[in-house]
Amino acid sequence: MYVDKKMCRFHGGRYSENIKIDFSTPINPIGPPKFLEDLIRKAVEKRLYMLYPDYEYKTLREAVSEFYNLNPEHIVLINGVAEGINLILTCLRTRDLIVFEPTFGEYRCLTDILDINLRSIPYLEREDFYYIDEDSFKRSIRDVDKEGIVLLSNPNNPTGAYVDKDLMANIINLSKNMTVIIDEAFIDLCEKCSSVLELVKEFDNLVVLRSLTKTFSVPGLRIGFIYTENKKILETIDLCRQPWNINSITSYVFSHVLKEYKKDLYEYISSSRKIIEIEREFLYNSFRDLGIKVYRSYAPFLLLRHFKYKAEDVIKILNNHGIHVRDASKYPFLTPYHIRVSVRLREDNEYLVKVYKESGIR
Repeated sequence: MYVDKKMCRFHGGRYSENIKIDFSTPINPIGPPKFLEDLIRKAVEKRLYMLYPDYEYKTLREAVSEFYNLNPEHIVLINGVAEGINLILTCLRTRDLIVFEPTFGEYRCLTDILDINLRSIPYLEREDFYYIDEDSFKRSIRDVDKEGIVLLSNPNNPTGAYVDKDLMANIINLSKNMTVIIDEAFIDLCEKCSSVLELVKEFDNLVVLRSLTKTFSVPGLRIGFIYTENKKILETIDLCRQPWNINSITSYVFSHVLKEYKKDLYEYISSSRKIIEIEREFLYNSFRDLGIKVYRSYAPFLLLRHFKYKAEDVIKILNNHGIHVRDASKYPFLTPYHIRVSVRLREDNEYLVKVYKESGIR
């Protein structure tokens, strides 16, 4: 099977001198809290970049477990969700991977390299949102090897779709002979979403991926975690990860910020969710008024479908105005007319809408 390597590794957030406003990176638009930035400066002043971090990350794991109210013994720290997916597929050695698509594409390169049978289950489109069809899933797993893996992101990237906890529990239960990986990279920034972390106690086959970099708007500090009560999976992944997968500066910053500023961070996340919801609604209504197809989202971004302009043409026009967006045309089951737009603060969002209006993009 041929896999387009550029598609696998094509992400937002690429720097360019011509770009003034980046709508391609789906992170907290508020930016990092000042006290977190102060800790970064302090780590540099301490010259921690000259030291190896503790490869067991005991203090950092305790800080993460305390902040999210989790058992530290069931946490494996990772260099972002992308590394988590890589570790799981590489180390668990599955024959079959069932993926709800479109979604974050790192797994596609790995299925080709590791000779994994990939089965795609498309999100279905209804009016202005995407959803999962449980019956389609049942049909797809009838003859899957018991060592198979089910992967989905919730909220989904790039559609913004969200699967509620009841349906998620059904999917996990239907997959009880397989391992279910839920990527919750954006759930901290969702006002109306519920995490499946509490379902880990109920389902031994559940593995949850979380990201801290998106929540706290520091994508350059790569950190996330894997959480599961399956000891075999925990031990396998922990042994498989390279010893110093999180650098000393990141380890220091989050070891301190999650413990010393816990209350402040809860308030920061709460206010961030409210702002994202308000600004996402502003963009949704603005694009809809322009006659552009826009989908309901639970994430800090919106998926758009144009009717007259292809994604590559839209991107060129926006780039000329100092704006960068995410090309979503190469995601499975999407079209050459799809792009993804991150939610930013009002001034930037108004500028994006203004450029759309003045450029006549439809």
